[in-house]
Amino acid sequence: MDIIVLDKILKRFRKKDILDYLSLNIREGEIFGIVGRSGCGKTTLLKVLIGMLNYELGKIYFDGQKIHIFNKDFLKNNIGFASQENMLYDELTLMENIFYYGKLYNLSGKIIKKNASSLLKLADLDGAKNSLIKTFSGGMKKRANILVSLIHNPKVLILDEPTVGLDPVLRDSIWDYINEVNKTGKTIIVTSHLLEELQDNCSGIAFMDKGKIVSVYDIKDKKRFSNKSLNDIFKEWVSKNG
Repeated sequence: MDIIVLDKILKRFRKKDILDYLSLNIREGEIFGIVGRSGCGKTTLLKVLIGMLNYELGKIYFDGQKIHIFNKDFLKNNIGFASQENMLYDELTLMENIFYYGKLYNLSGKIIKKNASSLLKLADLDGAKNSLIKTFSGGMKKRANILVSLIHNPKVLILDEPTVGLDPVLRDSIWDYINEVNKTGKTIIVTSHLLEELQDNCSGIAFMDKGKIVSVYDIKDKKRFSNKSLNDIFKEWVSKNG
């Protein structure tokens, strides 16, 4: 079953089409990757999905329900988002940051504590909940960023370059965490320039260019890959399409 359906989404900035009648289906429960060159519209797509930007035309369906073009609250309440930049306040403890984000979603203190209890264990950060964020390592901050984006228990989690700036060992640990989150039933959408990571962890991957989804790959479809890596396929595609 598709949890998100984007049907011919048009988004313009200053008469330029940033999302050019973009269509995409994402299945419930999968880890789905989106790749594309800088300026292809990935960031705009994510902002539309989380309700930060309106769009001119098209339809969005979430879990079978058509979302009104300006219904930002529905998207906010059902989708979590972790940006590639640190979203946490360094001078606050992790628990203080958790309560801050929980209150942004109008959660009660009781619900925040309940949700935080399981999320801290999942992220292996229970022992650091009363520590200041400025004392955290890079990997801990990445996990904490994902943690606070899950505090309202969304059905979908969007991660923008979740392993950027990390060494290979830390990248592997973040992906272990992402996969554990996925096992709890969350659908996860990931953007990354590290295509090997997407090929190893995603069930589907979309190539995006000039505001459109130009190709979607099912990782299980080995015949289509012909023993090539996703990185090789992407390079070939870039060379053909300028």
